[in-house]
Amino acid sequence: MKTNFSALDSMNQLGILACYTTFILAITLIDSLSFFTVSLAPLLLLPVVLSSWYGGVRVGLLIACISAIAVLFSHSVELSSGLTRVAVYSSLVYLTAFCILTLLVSNFNVAFKMQAAAAEHDPLTGLLNLRGLTTLINEEIARSKRYHHPFTVAYIDIDDFKSVNDSDGHANGDRLLCNVGKLILSSIRESDYTARIGGDEFVCLLPETAQQDARHAFNNLRTRLANTFVTERVPVTFSVGVVTFESPPDSVQEALSLVDTLMYKVKKVGKNDAAYEIYNRPTLR
Repeated sequence: MKTNFSALDSMNQLGILACYTTFILAITLIDSLSFFTVSLAPLLLLPVVLSSWYGGVRVGLLIACISAIAVLFSHSVELSSGLTRVAVYSSLVYLTAFCILTLLVSNFNVAFKMQAAAAEHDPLTGLLNLRGLTTLINEEIARSKRYHHPFTVAYIDIDDFKSVNDSDGHANGDRLLCNVGKLILSSIRESDYTARIGGDEFVCLLPETAQQDARHAFNNLRTRLANTFVTERVPVTFSVGVVTFESPPDSVQEALSLVDTLMYKVKKVGKNDAAYEIYNRPTLR
């Protein structure tokens, strides 16, 4: 059954708005009943900050307006003279402060997310880097331990890549790396992940993928890589090691080490080939 994520997002936003509005109304009611000698209006900064961080500018501005109206109501009741210039002026000051805070918090959140994304991506190809890949493999190991689903990790190394840099220059070498990354991405599923973890080394993570499906995927990828770079007359080939984990490894480092070792076996016996293995954790008796 296909999930309607847009409907779920709308329901979540409505729920969040309801929670923030309830908090605002509660603070306003307590403040207007004069339970405290000090105004509780500054506490309305909390829903403004949270809504701006998690909901973005639009939700933050909406909560800011609701909070300002609440301040206006609270001050009008407190002054016991209805809607006065003092109450209106005070609410406008709060509204301005709330709106400025919304813009600051939401913009900081965007910058924070961009920096976090940049820290997990390779600046040249835009693919994941080792840090980003490590997080995903850790998640897949945990998922495999819980649900006993297999997953596959593949290590792809460009043979004789150094000769491209030496003969054609680093700019052409960088262009080659970007083209390889794009070709890998277009050859795997949207639910799979690709990372560049070294100069000419790429790693693919295929969640919930058995060896038969992995063989099909990487045989297809190798054909596309060969056809593309023969056509472009680029003197490179590819060595690939593919390990399907039918039981989870102890760590990301163990998983990458197994795949890396398998890939280097391919390089030692002539390069331009792929090797496939299945990993099953030894059982103790």
